[in-house]
Amino acid sequence: MSDILRHYFQKEKPQFHQFLAHCIVRRALRSVPEIRLSHPPVIGIIAGRNPPMDEIQDALTLLRLPDLKVLRNRFQDPVAVFLDCEPTSTKRPRKLEKIEEEFLIALKGKKAIFAVVEEEGDLPDLFRKIADRIIYLEGPTPRHLQAAFAYCVRVQISLEDAERLTRHSLFDLTMAASRGKSWRKVLEAISEDKSKADENPANVELSLETLAGLGEAGEWGRELAVDLKEWRTGKLPWSDVNRGVLVAGPPGTGKTTYAKALAKSCGVELVASSLAQWQAAGHLGDLLKAMRRTFAEARKKAPCVLFLDEFDSVGDRRTVRGDNALYVVEKINGLLECLDGVEDREGIVVVAACNHPEIVDPAFLRPGRLERTICIPLPDRQAREQILRWHLKGALEHKDLSNIADRLEGHSGADIEKFVRDARRSARRERRDLEHDDLVSRLPNRIAFSQADLRRIAVHEAGHAIVHASVGDGEIVRLRIEPELAMQGTKVEVGCLEIRKSALKGRTRRDYEAQLMVHLAGLAAEELVFGEIADGGGGSSGSDLAFATQIATEMEASLGFGDSLVQLIPNGSKQVREVLLTDRVLRQRVEATLDKAYEDARGILEENKPAHEALFDALMQRHELKGREVLEIISGAGEENRRVG
Repeated sequence: MSDILRHYFQKEKPQFHQFLAHCIVRRALRSVPEIRLSHPPVIGIIAGRNPPMDEIQDALTLLRLPDLKVLRNRFQDPVAVFLDCEPTSTKRPRKLEKIEEEFLIALKGKKAIFAVVEEEGDLPDLFRKIADRIIYLEGPTPRHLQAAFAYCVRVQISLEDAERLTRHSLFDLTMAASRGKSWRKVLEAISEDKSKADENPANVELSLETLAGLGEAGEWGRELAVDLKEWRTGKLPWSDVNRGVLVAGPPGTGKTTYAKALAKSCGVELVASSLAQWQAAGHLGDLLKAMRRTFAEARKKAPCVLFLDEFDSVGDRRTVRGDNALYVVEKINGLLECLDGVEDREGIVVVAACNHPEIVDPAFLRPGRLERTICIPLPDRQAREQILRWHLKGALEHKDLSNIADRLEGHSGADIEKFVRDARRSARRERRDLEHDDLVSRLPNRIAFSQADLRRIAVHEAGHAIVHASVGDGEIVRLRIEPELAMQGTKVEVGCLEIRKSALKGRTRRDYEAQLMVHLAGLAAEELVFGEIADGGGGSSGSDLAFATQIATEMEASLGFGDSLVQLIPNGSKQVREVLLTDRVLRQRVEATLDKAYEDARGILEENKPAHEALFDALMQRHELKGREVLEIISGAGEENRRVG
């Protein structure tokens, strides 16, 4: 122990929680040489729910002090800058720009810079990029607890007792230590209260039954749980059990959470890995060894769920080119070999997760491997409210959260989890329980559209509906526009025509042409009504123009609906942009196909002008129409037009 620390403990006699804070911080920074170097380090400290921030900051300060004189004056002349990244209140959270401005000013100085936060996500991106280290604090060790009780409370505890105490929070330990030799009674009372809390319905463990917004994935998982139970009792052979699934969906939709809930509902262990973890092992040979170790671990723990994350990063032998091709092929072949073991895989259900199922090598999707692809969509309004309730853990159970769920349109499950976590943190900073206003104050800012912009959106979406009602395949579920734009969320939509697709069937060129007309109808409607189009139909990869270009290119270069039967790209390929940039003749054919579909859509809208006007007027008034109402408006306008004619 240094002279500074020895003097501190002898003269200032820190309290129990302060003592433990110093132990925790010193342990975490033992492997960080930057802390003692003469140059000022920039370090982020992820504290979780460990010691109070003030104690952590004091412990960090002591590690930077050069001598005893500075120790006595450390509060008047700090040797380090502590960046305040925490929200100050629910109503006035600190702005990111202000935090980054303070950080840039601190960088110009000659002092160490620390940012102490509960979670890494609380650190500004700029800080994370510049920081020398990001350190996670862990709880106190048994030896720390023995020393803290001996020094601060004058109570000797055994190593066995200390090991049991590591399961408790610092708050509980501090409360127990304050009672001296009666610390056991305090912890027993705390444990009894917590066991009662565990029986509360708000503390139900995660499972498929308690997870919202899963749709088809939840149904598949519940069927698997039944099959696994029958297999374990010998009533069902392994060959009849679903042994693999590819779960796809946008980031944050709960694919990892789904795997955990699936394992829980099935009553089996979860083994998790990813390509990134395998690649971290080293070169190709090391990667293949790490891959096989994962499957070997799953065999030891069978029956189990083996979760493989980021599966679309494995590669696709159809599209790989160049010097990297052999590496990708060997990697894919190695994984196929692991998936193919008939005897070795008994009792192992593989759940692979990805964001882009269309770039997964088709060989993985054959029977016996990943036999089914299931998409987990962004949660609807009902699912968003259920996810809110889940993360609130019983708080605000009598409050109406439907309006908040509405305002979180386009947010993923992960977005909603962070939303609740941020609201809790704000309440915790003010030392009070979570309130409804904490959630309201955290809702994303919304910008109301002008009436002119909203009318353009209504005209656009009504155009889609009119053309779909005329030539489209599938039932209209609803038509809606958003009068306000949310500035956060995984997905931003200002309007939507929701269709329930018809049963799977063979589709002809005419079916694909109808699809193109529906996609381009929004822009055609804008041109008819306003004389020009706006930028809402293009730009992003999920825009009307992007979908139409993909479909038209597949018609010409993949499906045999063009001037040639030669297949240049596989259906669903991500190579569309590359092919169109390099093949001028194909680009001209695709452009001609799109132009014709646009003119056809325009013609349908001209023929149904009264219905189109009635529909976008209704959208302006009500913002959302059910499918039945859409059809009634179209048919009513048509009858009125015939009477007038």
